[in-house]
Amino acid sequence: MKTLKRTYGRSNVKFAQLDKVLRAFGFSWRPSERNPRTRIYEHEAGARIGLKPYRANERVYKHHMWSVRTELDNFGIADPTTFDAKIQKAG
Repeated sequence: MKTLKRTYGRSNVKFAQLDKVLRAFGFSWRPSERNPRTRIYEHEAGARIGLKPYRANERVYKHHMWSVRTELDNFGIADPTTFDAKIQKAG
């Protein structure tokens, strides 16, 4: 239960930081066909990340950060340590 509890709530990362890092890793985004407010980030390696419509200064949910980190790692785009370092640098 403790592990799940840590993934709820907001992270310290603002959406503008996350967007900047994803673009630096080669992602582009488009509106979702089902819900145009949702952003779909896509990478040529096949990675796809769907995010709710955050404001630039809004802090991203922890579970979204976990999903992004996992997708980058699974597709060999960036390991979690590299991703975390890029996020900190973008801040």
